[in-house]
Parts: sequence; C-alpha cells; structure tokens
Amino acid sequence: MRRELGSPLVLGLVGTLFIALGSIGVGWLGPGSNVLGWPFIDAVRANDVAVHVCTIVVIGAGLLLVIAWLKLGVALRANPPDALRRVIVTSAAWAAPLIFSVPLYTRDLFAYVGQGRLMVAGFNPYVDGISAVQGWFNIGVDPMWANAKAPYGPIYLWIEQVVVSAVGTSPIVAVALFRLLAIASVVILALFAYRIALLRGIEPAKMLWFVLASPVTMFNFIVGGHNDALMLAFMVAGLYYALTKRPLIAILLMTAAIGVKPIAVLALPIVGMIWAGQNRTLRSTLKYWIISVLIAGGVLGAIGFAMNVGFGWVLTLTTPGSVSHWYAPVNILAISVGGAFGALGLNGETPANVVKFIAIGVMVIAVAWLMLTKRNIDPLMRLALAFTATVILSPVIHPWYAAWCLVFFAILGIRDGLATHLAVSATIFFACVSIAEGMDISDAVQGDVVAQVVRTVIISGGAVILIVAYCLHEDLSVGLARRRLRQALDHRAAAKAEARGAALTGRASAPSTARTRLPLRRG
Repeated sequence: MRRELGSPLVLGLVGTLFIALGSIGVGWLGPGSNVLGWPFIDAVRANDVAVHVCTIVVIGAGLLLVIAWLKLGVALRANPPDALRRVIVTSAAWAAPLIFSVPLYTRDLFAYVGQGRLMVAGFNPYVDGISAVQGWFNIGVDPMWANAKAPYGPIYLWIEQVVVSAVGTSPIVAVALFRLLAIASVVILALFAYRIALLRGIEPAKMLWFVLASPVTMFNFIVGGHNDALMLAFMVAGLYYALTKRPLIAILLMTAAIGVKPIAVLALPIVGMIWAGQNRTLRSTLKYWIISVLIAGGVLGAIGFAMNVGFGWVLTLTTPGSVSHWYAPVNILAISVGGAFGALGLNGETPANVVKFIAIGVMVIAVAWLMLTKRNIDPLMRLALAFTATVILSPVIHPWYAAWCLVFFAILGIRDGLATHLAVSATIFFACVSIAEGMDISDAVQGDVVAQVVRTVIISGGAVILIVAYCLHEDLSVGLARRRLRQALDHRAAAKAEARGAALTGRASAPSTARTRLPLRRG
C-alpha cells in the first residue's frame, strides 16, 4: 500500500489535483469575467489568507509533479515490459485535473482571444495591437502586450478568428477551446514522435518521458495552452512524412507550422535536405530548398492575402524579443556589460544592445552553418542544434521555448549519460521557472514582502534541491565530470597519435610507392 502511494502516478496525480484546486484562488481570469462572481471563487479570492494558501499550494504541487516525473524516469530505467503503457497512462492521469484548472503560468490564452476579436472586428493584428478592441482589458490580456503586434502566422490568426466567432463574447469558452486545441496538439505530437522513434529505433518510453510526461509539457501546453504545442505537432508530423519519403505532405505540414509560429521556418531546410537524400550535393539540396520555399511561400501568401493580412507576420518577428529574461545567457552578459559601462559613468544601454545584436548575428551564422555544412550530421541533429542555438542566443527564453529543444532532441534520441543529465536538468530548471510565473493575485497580496520571500525561497530552494538530489542519485559531481572530460580528451589525443603513427609507418614501409606518386600530386 505504501509503495502504491509513493508511485509516480499517484504522486503526480496528487500534484496536478492540488494545482487545479490552487488555481481557483490564483489562476488567471479577466477582470470582466463572470466567473469572478461565482460564490465559491469570490469567497476564496476575497480572502487574503486563502489566496496566500493557494499560492503555496500551486508552487508546492508543481514541485511535487517534478518529483513524480523524476521517479517515473527512475522506474523506466529498469526497462519494465509495460514501460510504454506506463508513460502514457501516467501522463494521461496527470493531465486530467489540469484540463479543468484555471489558466496558470501565462496569460497568452487571453491574448489569443484578444487577437481573435481584432480579426472579427476587421482589424489587422500585424498592424493594430489588442488595445484597438473596446474592452480589451476585461478579457484578461497582459497589458504588456496591449499594443504589440501579433507574432503568429496567418493560420493561427484564422484559428483565433474562427474560435472567437463561434463563441461570441464569452472569453472563458474561447480560452477553453484554445486549451483543448493545445491538448489535442500534444496528443498528435506524441503520436508522431512515437512513430519517428519506431522508425529510427529509439526507445519510445524514454522519448515520451521527455515529450509527453514532462512537467514542461504539463505546465505550458496542458495548463498554459500555448500554441507552440500546435506548431510542434505540425513540425514533428512533417518530419515523420519527410523521413518516410512523402515530401509534399511534409512541406505542407511544415507550412502549417510556420503559419502558426514563424520560427518553424527553421525546419523547412531540413525537409529539403531529407528529400535530397543521403547522396545529396549542395546543388541538389538547393533545388529542393527552392521548391520547398516556393510551395510554403505560395500557400502562406494565398492564405494571408485571403485574410487581408498578407505577409505582415514577417515584419513582426521581433515582437517576442521586446522583453528579456534574467536567466537568458545573452541577457546576463548584456546586463553585465551595460552595468560595467554604467559604473564608469557612461551610457550602458547602447553597449548592452550591441551585445544583443552580436548574439543575434552569431545565432544567424550558427544556424546558417548547420544548414550549409558538408559535415555528415544527421538532419534531425541539425534541427535540434539550430533551435538550441536560437534559444540560447536570444535575450528572451520563455519556458515553453525549452520544449522546442527537448522535443527535437527526444525524437533524435537522447543518449544515456551526459545528454540525459543535461536534458533532465533543463527540464527541472524550466519547470521551476514556469512555477515562478506571476499569478492573478491582488496588489495587497502581491506587495506582501514576507509572502514574496517565502515564495522565492520555496521555488529557488526547490529547484536547487531537486537538481542536487538528482545529481546525488546519479552519483554525479563536478569531480566526476572533470574526470570524464579528461578521459575523453585523453582518448581523443591517443586516437590522433595512433592515426599519426599509422600514417608515418605507412610512409616508411613503402618508399617506392611514395616516389611514384609524388609527380602525380605535383601535377
């Protein structure tokens, strides 16, 4: 009985149940929402003590879900015969309560409603911000994005328009539909990721542990309802059809992904690369790239002009970058450089911006190299590294951006050892970043310094404890990492020395051959 209570499924289910319960008090609701008038919700949100309790419950339950995910990974390592079924059933059980929770971790669901209303009212979201719609604030949109242009492709704008047109003036029903779309997208994503795993001989249970059961997926796609889930579903489905030699379907699916979020354009060259085959040359690859771009551009152009928005999404690609995150490496460097100039009495803003522009330049060069290099690199590895470079070299790294990298590395096949440790650590970190996102609480509760300190200590302490506990469980340490790195370098040096010695031995043993070949080399 005790073992069952401590099982990953039960622990995670307890966590998600309490997340759903806590969301009643601190989940995001628009100021004009009728739900705020429901007696129970009104009673909870009007009581500061109850709100404080709900914040701690949501944070603690989120950390409990991360623990359950780690325990599930340990259970899968034993490679039980029902590993795949266990991951799927556990993921479904964890997700079930979250489907009914009040939105947490992000307010983007309300932004989708606002952009849908823009479309219905005849505005162009690539030109007008959500504030152009009367009563936009009551929807629940984050004021930060009130005047921002839509960073999404024309296909998702069309989806927003259809949903808002169907539900009328009810933002809650629209939010529920957008969340259901994200959940359906996760199911499709998992299905095609599973097919790719079978195609490439990857262990599907471990792959789905990262793709489906991950707390990053649970927090950002199931609860948060981000449209990145739909983008990833289209992309992974497109990769599957590309790998099974159905390039036209693959290109159309990648086009749909770009029509949701333009960042998916990074995958279009990969489809052309796979289409060109293993014996591809730069010339043949360029041919298939051009065909892919023409098809994708033609489809997106037709949809955009039919909706009277054209290619406006190309001009709004910088919208997500209008904010910065403290944990983004580029932002840390930019703040440090700007601070150093400021300490000298100089303007620090310009140097900080220069750092960000340099990082973007390095990002472009890195992605271009990954797509153009003649090195024998798996196309899926190129894609995973391209997205990783894009994320790491950006000053803005939302937690759901981590899902891009984790999904592509998972379908590529995350090896045991260092690769798995890095993926797990990234999952823990970004899950805790999601937990730390703001909640819908009153100014009085928000301004309570003691409560802020308690929340910060629980989240940051929880993240550190989880990572340290994982390292202890895996017998990892800085010393071990140093020894393994030294062993790898020594092994590489020995291999080079052996190859050099073999080359010298070959030359010494065949002098006549060398003499006969010498004129040929000169000629």
